[in-house]
Amino acid sequence: MDEISAGAVQLKPEYIVGLSILATVGLVAMWGLFWHSVAKSQSNVMDILKSPSFFKTVTVMGVIAATVVLSLAGRLEGNITGAILSGIAGYVLGQLSGKHESDK
Repeated sequence: MDEISAGAVQLKPEYIVGLSILATVGLVAMWGLFWHSVAKSQSNVMDILKSPSFFKTVTVMGVIAATVVLSLAGRLEGNITGAILSGIAGYVLGQLSGKHESDK
């Protein structure tokens, strides 16, 4: 069998650089949309930035982005990637169900 084990695909360095650039462009675009939305809504920026839900959202998005990039770069195995992403999905769904329970 090759050095590459069952189904693992190693990306070439230029693809990894491309992924990093794409992730950076996406992050900049999301921040631009965030600030545009804040400006349109006339909201207090400090209230938004101090909100616990803002930090939860940013953290979850960061972990997902890092996991995907590391997985595609061949730095994380598929089972580790699945464990991280399923943990995030469980966390998000748990937060959503907790909010619905408290609404009743």
